[in-house]
Amino acid sequence: MIVNGIEINVKRKNIKNLYLRVTAPDGEVKVSAPEYVSDEEIINFIESKMDWILKKREEIANTDYVPKLKYVNGEKHYLWGEEYTLQLIENNVKNAFAKDKTIYLPVSKRSKIKSRQKTLEDFYRNELKKEIPQIYNKCIKKVGKSPNEVKIRKMKNWGNCRKNGVITLNLNLAKKPKICLEYVFIHELCHLIEFNHSKNFKKLMDKNCPNWAEIKKILNG
Repeated sequence: MIVNGIEINVKRKNIKNLYLRVTAPDGEVKVSAPEYVSDEEIINFIESKMDWILKKREEIANTDYVPKLKYVNGEKHYLWGEEYTLQLIENNVKNAFAKDKTIYLPVSKRSKIKSRQKTLEDFYRNELKKEIPQIYNKCIKKVGKSPNEVKIRKMKNWGNCRKNGVITLNLNLAKKPKICLEYVFIHELCHLIEFNHSKNFKKLMDKNCPNWAEIKKILNG
Protein backbone atom coordinates (compact mmCIF):
# COMPACT_ATOMS: atom_id res chain seq x y z
CA MET A 1 0.00 0.00 0.00
CA ILE A 2 1.35 3.48 -0.93
CA VAL A 3 0.29 6.44 1.23
CA ASN A 4 1.67 9.94 0.54
CA GLY A 5 4.46 8.38 -1.48
CA ILE A 6 5.52 6.03 1.33
CA GLU A 7 5.31 2.27 0.93
CA ILE A 8 3.41 0.68 3.79
CA ASN A 9 3.71 -2.99 4.73
CA VAL A 10 0.19 -3.98 5.84
CA LYS A 11 -0.62 -7.28 7.52
CA ARG A 12 -4.13 -8.30 8.48
CA LYS A 13 -4.40 -10.29 11.69
CA ASN A 14 -6.96 -11.57 14.17
CA ILE A 15 -6.63 -8.47 16.36
CA LYS A 16 -8.96 -5.71 17.53
CA ASN A 17 -6.96 -2.55 16.89
CA LEU A 18 -4.65 -0.96 14.33
CA TYR A 19 -0.94 -0.89 15.20
CA LEU A 20 1.83 1.09 13.53
CA ARG A 21 5.64 0.64 13.62
CA VAL A 22 8.61 2.27 11.91
CA THR A 23 11.59 -0.08 12.01
CA ALA A 24 15.36 0.37 11.73
CA PRO A 25 17.61 0.43 9.86
CA ASP A 26 15.67 1.33 6.70
CA GLY A 27 12.67 3.16 8.19
CA GLU A 28 10.15 0.60 6.92
CA VAL A 29 6.57 1.40 7.93
CA LYS A 30 4.53 -1.56 9.12
CA VAL A 31 0.86 -1.69 9.97
CA SER A 32 -1.00 -4.53 11.64
CA ALA A 33 -4.74 -4.31 11.00
CA PRO A 34 -7.82 -6.29 12.01
CA GLU A 35 -9.13 -8.51 9.23
CA TYR A 36 -12.43 -6.65 9.01
CA VAL A 37 -10.98 -3.12 8.61
CA SER A 38 -11.24 -1.60 5.12
CA ASP A 39 -8.34 -0.20 3.09
CA GLU A 40 -9.87 3.26 3.43
CA GLU A 41 -9.83 3.04 7.24
CA ILE A 42 -6.19 1.90 7.15
CA ILE A 43 -5.22 4.83 4.89
CA ASN A 44 -7.02 7.30 7.15
CA PHE A 45 -5.21 5.82 10.16
CA ILE A 46 -1.81 6.12 8.44
CA GLU A 47 -2.48 9.70 7.31
CA SER A 48 -3.44 10.67 10.87
CA LYS A 49 -0.02 9.40 12.02
CA MET A 50 1.98 10.86 9.11
CA ASP A 51 3.77 13.57 11.13
CA TRP A 52 4.95 10.93 13.61
CA ILE A 53 6.00 8.57 10.78
CA LEU A 54 8.10 11.26 9.08
CA LYS A 55 9.72 12.28 12.37
CA LYS A 56 10.52 8.66 13.25
CA ARG A 57 12.02 7.96 9.82
CA GLU A 58 14.19 11.06 10.10
CA GLU A 59 15.43 9.94 13.54
CA ILE A 60 16.35 6.51 12.17
CA ALA A 61 18.11 8.04 9.13
CA ASN A 62 20.24 10.23 11.43
CA THR A 63 21.16 7.42 13.80
CA ASP A 64 24.14 5.12 13.34
CA TYR A 65 22.44 1.76 13.30
CA VAL A 66 24.21 -1.05 15.11
CA PRO A 67 22.90 -4.40 13.88
CA LYS A 68 21.87 -6.90 16.52
CA LEU A 69 24.51 -9.53 17.14
CA LYS A 70 23.64 -13.06 16.00
CA TYR A 71 26.93 -14.80 16.88
CA VAL A 72 27.36 -16.41 13.46
CA ASN A 73 30.38 -17.19 11.28
CA GLY A 74 32.06 -14.09 9.88
CA GLU A 75 30.54 -11.68 12.39
CA LYS A 76 32.93 -9.02 13.70
CA HIS A 77 33.75 -8.76 17.40
CA TYR A 78 36.43 -6.92 19.33
CA LEU A 79 39.16 -8.10 21.70
CA TRP A 80 41.44 -5.57 23.41
CA GLY A 81 40.56 -2.91 20.88
CA GLU A 82 41.20 -4.98 17.76
CA GLU A 83 38.67 -6.44 15.34
CA TYR A 84 38.32 -10.21 15.21
CA THR A 85 36.20 -12.52 13.04
CA LEU A 86 33.95 -15.02 14.76
CA GLN A 87 34.29 -18.67 13.77
CA LEU A 88 31.98 -21.33 15.19
CA ILE A 89 33.56 -24.70 15.92
CA GLU A 90 32.35 -27.99 17.35
CA ASN A 91 32.06 -27.96 21.11
CA ASN A 92 34.56 -30.76 21.73
CA VAL A 93 36.82 -27.83 22.68
CA LYS A 94 35.90 -26.62 26.15
CA ASN A 95 36.54 -22.87 25.92
CA ALA A 96 36.55 -20.19 23.24
CA PHE A 97 39.96 -18.92 22.18
CA ALA A 98 41.50 -16.29 19.91
CA LYS A 99 44.15 -16.85 17.26
CA ASP A 100 45.24 -14.93 14.14
CA LYS A 101 42.48 -12.30 14.44
CA THR A 102 39.80 -14.98 14.81
CA ILE A 103 37.75 -15.86 17.87
CA TYR A 104 36.87 -19.54 17.82
CA LEU A 105 33.58 -20.21 19.58
CA PRO A 106 32.79 -23.83 20.55
CA VAL A 107 29.04 -24.42 20.25
CA SER A 108 26.65 -27.28 19.64
CA LYS A 109 25.01 -27.60 16.22
CA ARG A 110 21.60 -26.57 17.53
CA SER A 111 22.81 -23.81 19.84
CA LYS A 112 20.71 -20.66 20.09
CA ILE A 113 21.82 -17.03 20.20
CA LYS A 114 21.68 -16.82 24.02
CA SER A 115 23.87 -19.87 24.38
CA ARG A 116 26.45 -18.52 21.91
CA GLN A 117 26.36 -15.13 23.61
CA LYS A 118 27.07 -16.73 27.00
CA THR A 119 30.00 -18.70 25.58
CA LEU A 120 31.51 -15.52 24.15
CA GLU A 121 30.91 -13.63 27.39
CA ASP A 122 32.68 -16.41 29.29
CA PHE A 123 35.60 -15.93 26.89
CA TYR A 124 35.71 -12.19 27.63
CA ARG A 125 35.51 -12.88 31.37
CA ASN A 126 38.48 -15.25 31.15
CA GLU A 127 40.44 -12.68 29.15
CA LEU A 128 39.84 -10.07 31.85
CA LYS A 129 40.81 -12.52 34.59
CA LYS A 130 44.11 -13.12 32.80
CA GLU A 131 44.79 -9.42 32.30
CA ILE A 132 43.82 -8.00 35.71
CA PRO A 133 46.86 -9.53 37.51
CA GLN A 134 49.10 -7.84 34.90
CA ILE A 135 47.99 -4.37 36.02
CA TYR A 136 46.95 -5.02 39.63
CA ASN A 137 50.20 -4.37 41.50
CA LYS A 138 51.17 -1.56 39.14
CA CYS A 139 47.93 0.33 39.80
CA ILE A 140 47.75 -0.15 43.56
CA LYS A 141 51.35 1.06 43.90
CA LYS A 142 50.40 4.21 42.01
CA VAL A 143 47.28 4.97 44.01
CA GLY A 144 48.39 3.57 47.36
CA LYS A 145 45.16 1.68 47.94
CA SER A 146 44.09 -1.90 47.28
CA PRO A 147 40.57 -3.32 46.96
CA ASN A 148 39.14 -6.02 49.20
CA GLU A 149 37.84 -7.81 46.10
CA VAL A 150 37.65 -7.38 42.32
CA LYS A 151 34.56 -8.66 40.49
CA ILE A 152 33.61 -8.85 36.82
CA ARG A 153 30.08 -8.52 35.48
CA LYS A 154 27.95 -6.95 32.77
CA MET A 155 26.70 -3.52 33.80
CA LYS A 156 25.95 -0.04 32.50
CA ASN A 157 29.02 1.67 33.97
CA TRP A 158 32.58 0.69 33.06
CA GLY A 159 33.30 0.11 36.72
CA ASN A 160 32.16 0.87 40.23
CA CYS A 161 33.58 0.93 43.73
CA ARG A 162 31.66 0.30 46.92
CA LYS A 163 32.52 1.58 50.38
CA ASN A 164 33.25 -2.00 51.47
CA GLY A 165 36.25 -1.94 49.14
CA VAL A 166 34.76 -4.12 46.41
CA ILE A 167 35.58 -3.00 42.86
CA THR A 168 33.52 -4.30 39.94
CA LEU A 169 34.75 -4.08 36.35
CA ASN A 170 32.54 -4.23 33.27
CA LEU A 171 32.85 -7.45 31.27
CA ASN A 172 32.97 -5.42 28.05
CA LEU A 173 36.30 -3.85 28.99
CA ALA A 174 37.86 -6.91 27.30
CA LYS A 175 36.66 -5.41 24.00
CA LYS A 176 38.55 -2.15 24.57
CA PRO A 177 42.28 -1.39 24.37
CA LYS A 178 44.13 -2.61 27.47
CA ILE A 179 44.98 0.93 28.51
CA CYS A 180 41.22 1.44 29.11
CA LEU A 181 41.17 -1.38 31.66
CA GLU A 182 44.09 0.23 33.51
CA TYR A 183 42.35 3.63 33.45
CA VAL A 184 39.08 2.22 34.85
CA PHE A 185 40.90 0.27 37.56
CA ILE A 186 42.84 3.37 38.65
CA HIS A 187 39.60 5.37 38.57
CA GLU A 188 37.92 2.93 40.95
CA LEU A 189 41.00 2.71 43.21
CA CYS A 190 40.92 6.49 43.54
CA HIS A 191 37.35 6.16 44.81
CA LEU A 192 38.76 4.27 47.80
CA ILE A 193 40.27 7.64 48.77
CA GLU A 194 37.62 10.04 47.43
CA PHE A 195 34.18 8.44 47.15
CA ASN A 196 32.92 11.10 44.71
CA HIS A 197 33.95 13.04 41.60
CA SER A 198 35.13 16.16 43.42
CA LYS A 199 38.11 18.38 42.60
CA ASN A 200 40.22 16.24 44.93
CA PHE A 201 39.22 13.14 43.00
CA LYS A 202 40.24 14.74 39.71
CA LYS A 203 43.58 15.71 41.28
CA LEU A 204 44.09 12.06 42.19
CA MET A 205 43.32 11.02 38.61
CA ASP A 206 45.69 13.68 37.23
CA LYS A 207 48.43 12.38 39.51
CA ASN A 208 47.93 8.64 38.95
CA CYS A 209 46.74 8.64 35.32
CA PRO A 210 47.81 11.96 33.71
CA ASN A 211 46.26 11.18 30.31
CA TRP A 212 42.99 9.87 31.76
CA ALA A 213 40.82 12.32 29.75
CA GLU A 214 42.25 11.03 26.47
CA ILE A 215 41.80 7.41 27.49
CA LYS A 216 38.21 8.14 28.54
CA LYS A 217 37.47 9.35 25.00
CA ILE A 218 38.91 6.11 23.61
CA LEU A 219 36.83 4.08 26.05
CA ASN A 220 33.58 5.81 25.15
CA GLY A 221 34.34 6.19 21.45
